[in-house]
Amino acid sequence: MDHSLELSTDKIGKLDEPQIEPGNVLGSAFPVVKIEEYQDISDETPIKARRRGGKVQSKPSTPQPAVLNNSQGTTRRRRSSSRTSSKNLKSTTDISPASMIFRNLLILEDDLRRQAREQKVLKWQFTLFLSALVGIAAAAFYELYFSQESVKGIYKVMLQFVLIFILVTVVLFHLSGEYRRTIVIPRKFFTSTNKGIRQFNVKLVKVKSSIPDACIDLVRWVCRKSAGTNLLLSRKCLPAQIAEDNWLFRFWTSVALRSQPRIGAVDVKLVLNPRAFSAEIREGWEIYRDEFWAREGARRRKKVNETSPRKDD
Repeated sequence: MDHSLELSTDKIGKLDEPQIEPGNVLGSAFPVVKIEEYQDISDETPIKARRRGGKVQSKPSTPQPAVLNNSQGTTRRRRSSSRTSSKNLKSTTDISPASMIFRNLLILEDDLRRQAREQKVLKWQFTLFLSALVGIAAAAFYELYFSQESVKGIYKVMLQFVLIFILVTVVLFHLSGEYRRTIVIPRKFFTSTNKGIRQFNVKLVKVKSSIPDACIDLVRWVCRKSAGTNLLLSRKCLPAQIAEDNWLFRFWTSVALRSQPRIGAVDVKLVLNPRAFSAEIREGWEIYRDEFWAREGARRRKKVNETSPRKDD
């Protein structure tokens, strides 16, 4: 028993005494690593900051001034854009509502005037066309059946062919709807237009021109057409350099420029409904329209004087 106790105490004493030096290997399967090396390796690994832990002090990065400059630039752009938008709002709000309404009425009146002129020209063109056809048909019919001399041979066949051709043309013209489009609708242009714009409390009316104004308009039209014809012939017959230096070419060019048609409310105009608008508003609309067309006429005359060809000294 005593010997067994001594052996056990000897074994315990041997276990208490550490005999392994740092850096040695215990056996062949368990390497011993120094604590300093482990600390160095742990220092090299990145440490993630915990959400609830303390704040990690990060080093100031270099691109911060660029970010500040970009933010300042964006703020300046916003300020400049806000200033320009405010200026635009001020410029639009400076216009009074009455002048804006009058300007829209002026645009509407000019558009309706253009449509009225187109419908008038269309109506007169096809009216003259149908009148010519009817006149030729009447002459052929009279020559065939009411003339004192008897018509025979090829002349009679030609007259019959012309009469039948005109009758077929007139019937097809009516059945195809061209008669309604070119003659009936232009005649009812003012009636249909006033029905459409009645909701705006305005009315489109004709302007009766005096006899002197009508004569002046006719003279302007004749001069303009004759000038255009002469200019076209001179351009086709003469070379470009000779035509430009010719005094006759310059004369007809000035005639074409100075014989332009009158502008403004000379044929049709918009009239405000007296039940919906007061006398002051209606008078203001008339004054606004007259002043606008007076300025436009002065501008066109100035442009004509500037562009009119002058003979070199």
